[in-house]
Amino acid sequence: MYVAIEEHLRSHGRRAHRDWEANAAHEDSLTGAVFADLCTRRTRRLYDEGAEWRWRVTTRKFGSGGKDSEERLSGADGIVEIEVRHHSTGQMETKGLLVQAKKGWSGRDSRLLGQVVDMESLAPGASAALDYSPSGYICADGQSVIAADGNRRSLAEGKAVPFGEFLAERFLTCEVGLRGLYYEAHRKLLHLPAANGGPEALEYLIPERMRIEIEEIRGA
Repeated sequence: MYVAIEEHLRSHGRRAHRDWEANAAHEDSLTGAVFADLCTRRTRRLYDEGAEWRWRVTTRKFGSGGKDSEERLSGADGIVEIEVRHHSTGQMETKGLLVQAKKGWSGRDSRLLGQVVDMESLAPGASAALDYSPSGYICADGQSVIAADGNRRSLAEGKAVPFGEFLAERFLTCEVGLRGLYYEAHRKLLHLPAANGGPEALEYLIPERMRIEIEEIRGA
């Protein structure tokens, strides 16, 4: 079912760096630009085993309390979500991925490492570092960043891939991301799956969100 969405993410992700010069001054501007490049602009339809679905990719920029407050609260520059609504059952499924941006990541970056450790502590398996450069936007999952001790050159082979490919081949396929993780912007709450007696929602300020919305219109 996800083939059309995967192709959209790959193709738009490959050319997202064309906005590099216009947004290179600030990492948060680059995050907003790459999320916007991945938007669909309109709702699309697909058919799978007799069922009809519609999907789109949206993005939103939220009010910011300033760079220091954002990173003190969450260590994340953005969140990528997928939301699937089932017409036949009325159920909704969510999954999220926290993203930390870095411009020109080359060697070891202790600050980035600390930010990723914070995200992984909060949402294990649901974080990623997004490296911006004029030649392309490359993404690595948080656990691989930690294993490399924050050193770009020490990442295991195949762990740093283009952002669109990362979303298509690792996020959509549930290799990374956490079910039940999503951001409620108007209340500034990051919702977490209930586990180990921890809180189910924490107050966070995340400045950018990209959401893949999939809705079942007609069941098989």
